[in-house]
Amino acid sequence: MIIKQPAAAKTGTARPVQGGGNRPPPPPPRQWRPFVFNNLERVSKRHALLIKNLEWILPNVRSTGEVSSVVRKRLQEMLEEQVTLQAEYVHVVPMAQLQHYVGEPTFLAVLTPQPNKTRGLLEVELGLAHHAIDMLLGGTGEAVALRPLTDIEEGVMTYVIIETLKALSPTIDPALPKLRIEGVVRGFTEIQGLIPENENLAVVQLKAVFGGHAGYVRLVIPEDVLSTANPPTDAAVRRARRSADAAAHLSRLRNVKTWVRAEIGNVEISAADLSQLRERDVVLVDALTARPDQGQGGTAKLRVGFGRAGHLDAEVVLENGRYCAKVTGINVGPPPPPGAPEDAAEAPAEGHEAAPPPELGEGEEESTTPGAVRGRDAVDDAQNAGGADLMNDIPLQIAVELGRVATTAEDVVALKVGHVFDLNRVAGEPLDLSVQGKVVARGELVEIDGNLGVRILSLAG
Repeated sequence: MIIKQPAAAKTGTARPVQGGGNRPPPPPPRQWRPFVFNNLERVSKRHALLIKNLEWILPNVRSTGEVSSVVRKRLQEMLEEQVTLQAEYVHVVPMAQLQHYVGEPTFLAVLTPQPNKTRGLLEVELGLAHHAIDMLLGGTGEAVALRPLTDIEEGVMTYVIIETLKALSPTIDPALPKLRIEGVVRGFTEIQGLIPENENLAVVQLKAVFGGHAGYVRLVIPEDVLSTANPPTDAAVRRARRSADAAAHLSRLRNVKTWVRAEIGNVEISAADLSQLRERDVVLVDALTARPDQGQGGTAKLRVGFGRAGHLDAEVVLENGRYCAKVTGINVGPPPPPGAPEDAAEAPAEGHEAAPPPELGEGEEESTTPGAVRGRDAVDDAQNAGGADLMNDIPLQIAVELGRVATTAEDVVALKVGHVFDLNRVAGEPLDLSVQGKVVARGELVEIDGNLGVRILSLAG
């Protein structure tokens, strides 16, 4: 809703109107005041990146905040009672402000992430620590006075932490630093000197419930450890995590709709050429992996949505007059940038070798250069072009699509080798030309002096 400020009232006597009476005076102008948010926490971009990297340090804490069954199962085996762990908040604070998050007295295990020198901390609130120790020693879990732990009790809690870290180990990327316990302290004053004053720390607070007793566990991770915790985009651990997250959020993604596009060829042109594309222009294609104009099959790359995360290799066959694509392989990873050679180059359809574009004479009926300059005046304009026109040299990949199928995120997660897509396209039908998943034109396959091309029949939009 938009509220517009009314115009200020004019002074003087109200003017009579037809029908008698005077106009009512306009309402007084509304006084505007800027709204100020108070007590907002300031978060820098660097801090936001560090918090994002926590995903790889704490792989068992999901986006919902719930800790996965690996840790809970081990704690339940030791305590012999139900355990829940839920992440509540994450803050990045300097060492000087850590005392606002650490209890006094408390139980603090000093962790050393090898091979890093900077230390981290794991705090267990005293009430929760006493309850866990009592259960491990055969007690009934009754509440006790909040006193510092004895040496024996600290040893018991150290055992609990070691067992938890052992349960975590198989799920952590081997390239990440390994944690070991260096010692135990009882409050903030005892850790001064262990951690540099200028060090930034991520404080992760988890709410823990052991049986009927609730308390908090806080993990303090140094910045230099977080900075290294970011696997490459093509790392197996990242792909596995994304697949697990997609499966975990399947109920939310169930109704999200997208497209699966079957690409059988592509050609690189400039942005200027694309903007000047006209009907009856012919876009020459280096190679096609299928020949739908002749009723032949071949291969295709199936891309989901924009296709930035990878593609599916597929065999294209003609069944009952309709084209189908059978998935033969799954390739994860972004496509190469425009102009870069692909790892697996697409082979031309059998019997149709790619040839250099022909040189057309002045009498050619159709243009095989989409957006070619028409007229000598345009040449003079190009010579006077400013720096902004350099944008026209950005290469774009036009994909030749045999067909596209509407699908849902739920179906995408369930894709496997052998899945068959009905492309809803018969032999001889026009093909689509798309740029980054957006259809820009529709055309038909033509052959010019032994070269394959797509003649534009209609432009999108």
